[in-house]
Amino acid sequence: MAKSSQVFRIFLAEDNAADVVLVREALDRHSISYELMAYPNAQAAILAAERCGSDGYPAPNLMLVDLNLPWGHGCNVLEAASKNPVLNSVRKAILSSFVGSPSDVETARRLGATSFIMKPANLEEFLDDVGRQLAHLLESSEAASS
Repeated sequence: MAKSSQVFRIFLAEDNAADVVLVREALDRHSISYELMAYPNAQAAILAAERCGSDGYPAPNLMLVDLNLPWGHGCNVLEAASKNPVLNSVRKAILSSFVGSPSDVETARRLGATSFIMKPANLEEFLDDVGRQLAHLLESSEAASS
């Protein structure tokens, strides 16, 4: 990714604190300047998605959503985002340990997810692969907003 002075705002719906740390490490490894807004459950992420653009909740440059969340499902978060016009042009990606059922994939796509990133079990693969994919998504997000 070309060095950018932009600080990317990243919305992360993820219940596993270790995976939140790994996402931070992957972003750092790829020299991405970011502000990470992490939500540990579907309920908190849905509320944040509904509030984006108001009440001091800035719109993110990228939304990353795990499918398996406490108190809901990742598709519930995407559904809330799809109802907020501020989030219409925001890139959305599923970041999960498993792909999910075909109906989960279809629903996520219908609700705006354009990418599906698998969480590798290997630490180095996670940092390299996930970081590279996030860099690509943010780079294309930056180009689209220019």
